[in-house]
Amino acid sequence: MDETLKQKFKVLLAYQKKDIELRKINLTLERDAALAEMNKHKRAFNEAKQAISDCEQTAGGLLEQFASLQKYIDDNEALLAELEAAETVGEEDLESRVRRLESLKSKFQTADKKMHDIDEKSKSVCKRRGDALKYGNAAKQKFGEARDKHNALVGSKADEIARLKAELDQMRQQLDQKLFEEYTSLVNDNKFPPVVPAAPSDKKDMFNCGGCGLSLPQNSNAKLSAQGQGWCRCENCRRMIVHLS
Repeated sequence: MDETLKQKFKVLLAYQKKDIELRKINLTLERDAALAEMNKHKRAFNEAKQAISDCEQTAGGLLEQFASLQKYIDDNEALLAELEAAETVGEEDLESRVRRLESLKSKFQTADKKMHDIDEKSKSVCKRRGDALKYGNAAKQKFGEARDKHNALVGSKADEIARLKAELDQMRQQLDQKLFEEYTSLVNDNKFPPVVPAAPSDKKDMFNCGGCGLSLPQNSNAKLSAQGQGWCRCENCRRMIVHLS
């Protein structure tokens, strides 16, 4: 590898080293247990919130059923009062009135059962809503505690992250544009680190990829040799393999 190209790769490797440092810090923040707790309690709070909304919707429906049933009872009570107050004019009229009263009795029994069902459902809805409210408040408090812990960790790393970003910005100006485009393309394809050293092989003058570990073909080994260009692309993982010595 000629000195100019070697220097370009050295600058790129120095950039990659800083990039790795920054990524490790970000990974620590992403894997923070407090952040996982935040997300867990946020989901729990949202579930409780949805449960309360469902209970309120159900309660609204029960109130409508209750109002409708109450009107039904009131109407039948008015009819019952009318029948009880009416004067009897004959046996046939009396039999008709008795049949209507029996029908009303059946209707009142049905209405009483429905009213009981509404009462039981209302109690159940109130309990579910109370449980959801309690569960949601607990989740909200635990979310706040986990958020404070995570924010403290983020704050402790803020200066280091800012320093590394500033250094990377400064180093980026010194990078070879073409090599950096290759670097960025590999990063976007989740090939990190993009630049790896040539790993020694059991076979003489042969190398393996320092990224995926695959044995390199003859033409790639030729490129990495002292007489070659000093770098190649892995045919398996596509990383840039360099041999600077």
